[in-house]
Amino acid sequence: MTGTVCAPRNAQTLGAILRRQDGVITWRQARQQLSEKAIRHRVRTGRWRRVHRGLYLTGDDLGHRQHLWIASLGAGNGRPALLAGLTALRHLGLGGPGDPAVHVLVPANLPDRDPPPAVRVHRTRRLSSVDVCPTSTPPCTTAARALVDAVEWAEDRLDAMLVLGEVGRRRLVSPAQVRPVLARLPRLARRDLIERTVFDGEWDRPIRAG
Repeated sequence: MTGTVCAPRNAQTLGAILRRQDGVITWRQARQQLSEKAIRHRVRTGRWRRVHRGLYLTGDDLGHRQHLWIASLGAGNGRPALLAGLTALRHLGLGGPGDPAVHVLVPANLPDRDPPPAVRVHRTRRLSSVDVCPTSTPPCTTAARALVDAVEWAEDRLDAMLVLGEVGRRRLVSPAQVRPVLARLPRLARRDLIERTVFDGEWDRPIRAG
């Protein structure tokens, strides 16, 4: 690979990364496929746009999915951070008004890094592979883990109750899915609220018309 030309094999890999990440790429990912000169040429000519430290947008679109990828890659210190809490719930189909903040979850031992604006980084010592949604892009926690985290991170008890009520009405999560998450997280400030709401027998039942 010479100059600003990308070898065919590298071009295929680069294209796959950009398709998976909706046109957002880190400097580290780009350098595995391109020379530093080739990257800087793309930025200088406007083909790529720097959107955060070490992050580039390679297309014209800067929509919701691109913002999620920027949050995930920008907070992940070299690897994608998990969308979490209310952000993950919305991403998995909860709907409703968007939160101006993007919540991400990272391991407690991950080195600090300056996240993009409006990104709230939460740290945890308890994150199992079963807490990760296997099909989501960008990567996010499961809906059950997202619900528990969203309740914990809510500004106050009323906001926490609103989240529980909305998830229950949409039937996005079942009590059976929430129970093992609670077992893995022994220290929860709002455990009683979650248990009383989710396990009351009526929480996720469909609303009867009339």
